[in-house]
Amino acid sequence: MKKNITAWLFVFALMLLYVNQADARCESPDNLNYVSGSEHCLAIKTLSPPGDSAKTLVVALHGDLSRGGDADSTISVAMRAASYGAIGVGMARPGYTLDGRTSSGEATRDLHRDDRFTFSEISSIAVAVASLKKHHDAKRVVMVGHSGGSIISGVILGGAAPLVDAAILVSCPCNMVEWRYSHNRRPFANAESPSDYLSLVPKTSKIFALTGERDENTWPELAQDYVKKARSMGLDAIFLMVEKVGHGFGRIRRSEEFKKSLRQAIDSK
Repeated sequence: MKKNITAWLFVFALMLLYVNQADARCESPDNLNYVSGSEHCLAIKTLSPPGDSAKTLVVALHGDLSRGGDADSTISVAMRAASYGAIGVGMARPGYTLDGRTSSGEATRDLHRDDRFTFSEISSIAVAVASLKKHHDAKRVVMVGHSGGSIISGVILGGAAPLVDAAILVSCPCNMVEWRYSHNRRPFANAESPSDYLSLVPKTSKIFALTGERDENTWPELAQDYVKKARSMGLDAIFLMVEKVGHGFGRIRRSEEFKKSLRQAIDSK
């Protein structure tokens, strides 16, 4: 895998296009319940604090949900973000369902192995985030991603810079090649990897990587190595181990480590 910088320059042009023109990807892209990406109509749930003073947008992305179920875990992140004074958005990745509504496209768990975490999917979500930023007139954007959602968030942080100001990467594989090899499996041929985009992350960005101590899927060492590499590049990055917790998003997002990271990401200037 290698960085597709030329392709991401094209995404910048798409952002300018899609945040200024109506898009047929969604019949009613109100940016509160549905938002248009460059290739998908994405279901979202928006929660806002009282008043109109919120200047930070928090977008939460779920994991692959390989055991089934919906993406409603992102709603709890949006609720917490709103309680901290930000605009919180839970987003259903392509093919997944959130709050009874389903995003267009095919869910990652249903795709052929080499069609997962592709530039096409990730850039479409980046365009959607840019649309939300414009709609809410947000000054800052925080991405929160769990597992597969952290892959997408980490790639957007660098690939679509300077769109995202801070990223909270939960249970992050971070280096896709190393992650697959750690499970004795060959890498996905077309997958993007957060580690490949660190050199494009602005020095003003903040990175919080959280992994459960007992995570046997995305080993803590993967996020630790990512943070070490980020810090060697002069980036503001921190790794937090969440004790006695595995890979699931539920316990991590209720942890003090996660709450503190989210508040810091929102409050940073």
